[in-house]
Amino acid sequence: MKKTIALLLSAVLLLTAARPASAQNTEPSKENFPSTETTLLQIGQAEAHPNAKHIRPADTSALAAPVKRPGLIRRIIDYYSRSNVDRTFEKKIDWSIAPGPNYSSDVGFGIGFLLAGLYRLDRTDSITAPSNISIYGNFTTKKFVLLRFSGDNIYNKNKQRLSYSGAFVYFPGAFYGVGYQAGKEGYAQDLTTTMGAFRISYCTSLVGRFYVGVSGSIDYSGAKYKSSGMVEYMQRIDADVAAGKPVPGGKMGELYNLKQEGRYDPEKQDPFSNFIATTGDKPNAFNTSLGIFAQYDTRDVTFNASKGIFIKAEAKWYPEWLGNTRRTFGRFTLTLDYYLKLWKGAVLAYDLYADATAGTPSWHMYAKMGGMERMRGYYEGRYRDKRLIETQFELRQKIYRRHGIVGWIGGGQVWGTDRFRWGNTLCSFGCGYRFEFKNRMNIRLDYGWGNFGNQNLPWDRKRSSAFLFTASEAF
Repeated sequence: MKKTIALLLSAVLLLTAARPASAQNTEPSKENFPSTETTLLQIGQAEAHPNAKHIRPADTSALAAPVKRPGLIRRIIDYYSRSNVDRTFEKKIDWSIAPGPNYSSDVGFGIGFLLAGLYRLDRTDSITAPSNISIYGNFTTKKFVLLRFSGDNIYNKNKQRLSYSGAFVYFPGAFYGVGYQAGKEGYAQDLTTTMGAFRISYCTSLVGRFYVGVSGSIDYSGAKYKSSGMVEYMQRIDADVAAGKPVPGGKMGELYNLKQEGRYDPEKQDPFSNFIATTGDKPNAFNTSLGIFAQYDTRDVTFNASKGIFIKAEAKWYPEWLGNTRRTFGRFTLTLDYYLKLWKGAVLAYDLYADATAGTPSWHMYAKMGGMERMRGYYEGRYRDKRLIETQFELRQKIYRRHGIVGWIGGGQVWGTDRFRWGNTLCSFGCGYRFEFKNRMNIRLDYGWGNFGNQNLPWDRKRSSAFLFTASEAF
């Protein structure tokens, strides 16, 4: 019996010694289970090298080495390559920022920035369109400063909307007068304007996409100006010439010769001083309004529509008892926008806008032509009056991934103090570049042209033009 047991023990020892090392200690005992640290390390190695069957211990030092951080240019490219992905369902607000240069003959070269965000008030609601907010700033070589914000809160399955906007502007600009004729003549007085504005509106759906709402606004404009002294200058030159002295050279001599030919009138050189003296208006003006409006909106996206129609009629009341600087007056505006998909990546957009004032508004509350949305290419406010109408067609075409181009043509005019005449119609045309830096929200770079100025005036002989940089589409 002892001999049999000894033989069995010898066989077990021989079998144990003959097994490979990897097969040893496979019994499910507590001592044979790997530690927690070892298990986590093995999992990390498997995730980092999913195709690797085995990693030698000597290779773990390479895994522990720090990953090289990409350069600044690479990080910027990566940031904007992902910025148009819709993250509104996973983030409270999806922000993006973009800088950009700009130029206008009126304000010079500038650097602007744009901060835009998309969000959903209810991230479980996929029917309601995303809400948006944007903050824009611009600083130029001619000391022009613009800070502006705007936004739309859309909720309750697109049935309700709260919109707001505000701006602060410091503008060393010019005043051309009121009326088409004043704008055409091109006499401009230097006018440094400090402006602040805030607007808010709320609307709710009555039936389907038909909305009614209320609005309110606050506007302030403060103006600093001084006389050019051109009347006195010309009188002195008259006296010098009568005394036998030659006509001076340079700009003053050119203007004097134009005056002698009847092509320049120094009496018109200070249109703001003349306007204030004639009307009794105040350079510093404060205006508040209350309004009601109705609108029909079937656009797919409010800030970059590709299909649908938008119609809005609004009446505003500026009562004297609300603190308005001038007498009580009213204002009516009408907007009609239409969007149609033509072919792959192409959208035809149409815009019609009308503005009419009843009563006598403050100097800065007249309807103004030009700016960043309509009649692009004109100095905003060169043409202003009690009534205005503008229209434009714009073709928008995506050309490659998130890049696109646009071209537009439009026309409009102002009247009220002057009579309406078809011959007073002004044109606007231009082209632009688009980059989708947020989902369905574009950076807009536009260059627009308008009519030529007064060829008799040395400072006004070029065609009106402007370079614009901002977010979202013009309409």
